[in-house]
Amino acid sequence: QVSEGRPPATVARSLATRASTGRLLAMAADDDAAEALVDKLKCGDYGDMIKQAETAQNAQLCLQADGGVKSANPYTAFAGQAKAQQNVEEDSYEAELRRARDARLAQLKAEHTWRHQGHGSLRELQDEAEFVRIIGPHERVIVLLDDGRGAAAEDVKRALDRLAKSHLEAQFCRLPVERAFFLTQMVELEGLPAVFILNEGQVTRHLPPHRLFEFASASSPLFAGHLARLLHRVGGITSADGGSSDEGEGSDEESTRNSRNVMGTSWRRA
Repeated sequence: QVSEGRPPATVARSLATRASTGRLLAMAADDDAAEALVDKLKCGDYGDMIKQAETAQNAQLCLQADGGVKSANPYTAFAGQAKAQQNVEEDSYEAELRRARDARLAQLKAEHTWRHQGHGSLRELQDEAEFVRIIGPHERVIVLLDDGRGAAAEDVKRALDRLAKSHLEAQFCRLPVERAFFLTQMVELEGLPAVFILNEGQVTRHLPPHRLFEFASASSPLFAGHLARLLHRVGGITSADGGSSDEGEGSDEESTRNSRNVMGTSWRRA
């Protein structure tokens, strides 16, 4: 600020003199500090130098495992992180083993309950009264309705008995058509053998012969696999496992040959 009564040139010279004096004092202070450091080094006093070096190390930025950055000593900043990561991996592995063990125990418990209810084989029903009693406590029921005559009926029965052993989640049973008076009156049968899918006591699907033998005849080695996939698609079983070893749908030639077999089969009307 220019004082009143003083020429501007005089004020400028005064400010310049002050700035020059400040610089000289700063340089002198730096020289004094440097001389003091030299004197300490000559006397064997390295404490300040070591402290400055440690401060410079601690001022380095270190990347953390969580993505953050902090100022720390790079030689000690990551101590213990490898052990912590190993502990996390071990905890995760143990948790996975525990979940697998709990799932297996739950499965074994369910299988024990299903076996106690009679699952695991194709159950022969004597009449419709037994049929009504059977469907009550079961979530999934697969019922074969046939007349017991003909090779196709026996092949379907044999395939269902095989699936029953590997699909304990469903109750497989067979009811002779001559003992199913009310069922045949309520459902319009297209032919025999026929399969009914029940869920929680309610009939959800009816599989007539043309659905059962759509891709393979009953005598084909592929039939069990096709039947397993069909039952899985309609919700009768929880997976398509337990069918034939050949899981493919078959070539066009095979499908055509099977269709001809189905066309040539004589279906018995109920």
